Amino acid sequence: MFYEADYSLRFDLGGEIGMGPLRFMQALDRARAISKVLFSTSETLHAVVTMYGEQRNTSRHYYAFQKLRGIGFDHSFGVAEKIAQNDQEYIGEFGSDLFRYWYAAPFKNDNASVSALLWASVSREMDIHPSPRWIDTIHIVDFRNRLALTAYDDRGMDVVGPDGPALASLYNQFSAWLLDYDRPTMDAKFSGLPGQR
Repeated sequence: MFYEADYSLRFDLGGEIGMGPLRFMQALDRARAISKVLFSTSETLHAVVTMYGEQRNTSRHYYAFQKLRGIGFDHSFGVAEKIAQNDQEYIGEFGSDLFRYWYAAPFKNDNASVSALLWASVSREMDIHPSPRWIDTIHIVDFRNRLALTAYDDRGMDVVGPDGPALASLYNQFSAWLLDYDRPTMDAKFSGLPGQR
């Protein structure tokens, strides 16, 4: 999302800590701290989950949602929108196209639900359980305020908003956690905003 949005921030979650439980805990703590500020005035959020699959949905999706429920996200997802990927390499190998399924679940903003979604996201590439296999990406979205957060794994998380002021407090408060690789791009957009250090 970082490169596709006009106003976005990219955070380093795991930092310099080596792979293991301490890295997971730091990544989850950082993601939760950022999400708490981002969604501080949000009433309703949506979990937007993507998974890949064949033309027909498989039981993998059902089991992935059962895992999410076991982690603590106890909200129902609607019927998926599926989009053909037109992946010629995949078609050549398997004889049919690959589909990306998009599911959405609205929920009242609460710490437990957000934390469960962040756990599922951060644990994806780690040997941490429970972890929902087969889920590609989890976006947490406030459609009304045009805010979205996506933690890809223990390494990084993107946040997008409608304009600079909507994300200025995150840029300022969590500046030490911004991903250094993309810091020049973020500084160019946010450092000149009123109230910045």
